[in-house]
Amino acid sequence: MLDRVKNVGAEPLAVVRMLFRAEARQRWRSWLLLGVLVAITTGLVLAGVSAGRRTAAAFPRFIATHGYDAVAYGSKPLPKIARLHEVTSVTALSAPATAPPSCACTHAIGQEEFNLYVAPSKSLSHFVNLVAGRMPDPSDPHQILASFDLQDYGVHVGSVLRVPFYAPSQRAVYGSGHITPRGPTLELHVVGIEASEGEFPGDNGSPEKDLYATAALGRALSGKSIHFSIYYVRLVHGADDLPRFESDAQALGALGSADQITPASSVTSSIHPQAVGWWILAALSALVGLVVLAQALARQSLVESETHGVLRALGLARRQMILTGAARTLTIGIVGVLGGLALSFLLSPLTPVGEARLAESSRGFTFDPLVATVGGLAALVFLLGIGLLSDLRATRTESPEKTRVAGTSRLVGLLAGAGSPPSMLIGVRRALERGAGRNAVPVGSAMLGSILAVTALCATSVFGASLTHLTTTPTLYGQPFDVWLNLNGPPNVPTPMLAHLERMRGITGITGGIGDDVKINGKTVDALAGGPVRGSLLLTTVNGRSPHSDHEIALGATTMRAVHAHVGSTVAVSAPRPGGGSRTSSYRVVGTTVFPPDFGAGGLGTGAIFTLGGFLDAQCPPGRSQSACGRQAYEGGGGSYLLRFGRGPDGRAAATRVAKEYAASISYPVTPANLVNFGEAVNFPLIFGLVLVVLGITTLVHVLVVSVARRRREAGLLRALGFVRRQIAYSVWWQTTTIAFVGLVVGVPVGIVIGRAIWQEFARSLGVLPDSVVVPWVIVAIAAGTFVVASALAIGPAVVAARSRPASLLRSE
Repeated sequence: MLDRVKNVGAEPLAVVRMLFRAEARQRWRSWLLLGVLVAITTGLVLAGVSAGRRTAAAFPRFIATHGYDAVAYGSKPLPKIARLHEVTSVTALSAPATAPPSCACTHAIGQEEFNLYVAPSKSLSHFVNLVAGRMPDPSDPHQILASFDLQDYGVHVGSVLRVPFYAPSQRAVYGSGHITPRGPTLELHVVGIEASEGEFPGDNGSPEKDLYATAALGRALSGKSIHFSIYYVRLVHGADDLPRFESDAQALGALGSADQITPASSVTSSIHPQAVGWWILAALSALVGLVVLAQALARQSLVESETHGVLRALGLARRQMILTGAARTLTIGIVGVLGGLALSFLLSPLTPVGEARLAESSRGFTFDPLVATVGGLAALVFLLGIGLLSDLRATRTESPEKTRVAGTSRLVGLLAGAGSPPSMLIGVRRALERGAGRNAVPVGSAMLGSILAVTALCATSVFGASLTHLTTTPTLYGQPFDVWLNLNGPPNVPTPMLAHLERMRGITGITGGIGDDVKINGKTVDALAGGPVRGSLLLTTVNGRSPHSDHEIALGATTMRAVHAHVGSTVAVSAPRPGGGSRTSSYRVVGTTVFPPDFGAGGLGTGAIFTLGGFLDAQCPPGRSQSACGRQAYEGGGGSYLLRFGRGPDGRAAATRVAKEYAASISYPVTPANLVNFGEAVNFPLIFGLVLVVLGITTLVHVLVVSVARRRREAGLLRALGFVRRQIAYSVWWQTTTIAFVGLVVGVPVGIVIGRAIWQEFARSLGVLPDSVVVPWVIVAIAAGTFVVASALAIGPAVVAARSRPASLLRSE
């Protein structure tokens, strides 16, 4: 290359072009690896940003296409609803009165969790999104769509549900209690899985679990079943028209109406953390990618600067060498950005996930022009800036002879004293020592990349295992019970139901409870009051204990922060009195507790717990009149029994019996929506760990390629002194495994500590039990996988180094 420079004229750009072509021919492998590194970083960042945008927009787009603002229902058709001034569109459905269906499911479907709707075939696509299977045949009354929520019960495409219907003669007694349906029982075949607005989990209670049939079923049940009329309505001014619509619908004879805008907003809020997670993942990937790219470009510039002194002696100006470096960086950047755009496009079918995926109508390959344009240009500009800084630093060297003194590793000295093979000594020295002069190779970035990758994998394995443990252990998020039964009266009054439940051998825990709103230190809080009937109180305490006496209270973590309280402090509780007004009294905080998301207490970390007597004291002053006040407070009120079953045959028998006998009032716990969207749907920490691993692998490969090229003279000298190819290859292998070993020694304990700390902080912020989990076999698998990957990465550079001839390695450049 230097000989060709002597023959070049004074044209600066001609020299730059010649130098660029010569460098490209000599260093294309390391340039290609840099391009791959840019492509991986750019592609993952663009994919993360695009996934966040699609996730954030998925449910609002779903509402715009399939949603509605309100629902009205009546015992007879209400065609005049469509002519109300505040109504823009109406979809009319029929709802046959049914008992809970039976099926070959994992557990029974309760009455309160189940609805069956009959809709015209053309209207189905207006308010449902087909997730799997196909739409039902309009001429077949036995084909239905099932809610995606019913998949948790074992319902799938091909399932058969036996649905009993109430006869028209039972209209007068329908809804008055548990009555046996006397209408027909039909076998309905699930041909598709759908998603509709009311089925998405939010923070306002349990989502609906619906079945949708065509008008053919309505015709088959004509005159044989009780039918209710349901109207899905869009309003002109959205939420502003809700009060007027409710009033007008009631005037037309509607039995009731319900706001759908607020629940939809709750669903959007529950999905939003997932979008934020994608954006945080993209930002962290960009940050790590920039650090890795800066190190890689600095390393490449240093390697290419070995000829700068000679080029200066031949008359090349510093700006020409900088322009050559800029041309190299631009080439790598263009190739890398184009590869990143292709990678983000290939990754697009994988997102969004969870509830956002159910709301998304398009699940194939997608291209986001805005993200691609802005992100691609930003990546190119950042890369050129980093490359320019690296080239400016590299071109400061005035002489190729200017070197730094190389340090000696103590480990290499110990290995030499122990009589280790020469290939091991050379490989370990190359991994730990930078080298000097023309043999200098920055190894710190490779070591740092190995440590970061192992640390990230171990930390994310701890976080991921702890998150899985949380989502699969209901006790940790406030549900140490198996089912709960809704009552028509207060739980402190003995009932035949309670006596019947207490006689069942398989029930190991029964807790009675009731709820209402109170003010704590001026903040409105959903409060629960309960007491154990059998066993301990079936609610989870994070720290401290549950209330034992009437003037003790336990708070959720979020509520604790909101009211500026702590365990041991005193709070002022204001509760409405049954006769009007309110009463304020003091309570001592004795613990932090977790509230199940479907208890109406506001979700994880939000709410307060009293004893039943303490809750009564909050509303009624002590004295003779307290019993009368208590009866008035509980009059017409409803509560719940929480039940926990034993794990043996008696427990299974009791669970089956309760599900059958109390199907109309039974409910099952649900996993909190924010845990589903953050943890079960997307394990962001694991994805970030994998991103670091990919970047670490690419960095290690680049170090190996640069090291082999940089130390080719050393390899030639070793071959001339009698080293065989196998020894040269083993030296590269020892270099790679040493880097991996250092990553494991430092990264495994640090990763476990960091993973536990992050998980405990995350769990406390949610208000759940911070129970961290370390899975030993996962850590062992990470260690084994690290060595396997390191060995595999060493194959290519080792073969290249071993096959080189001494004459070519020692030739003068």
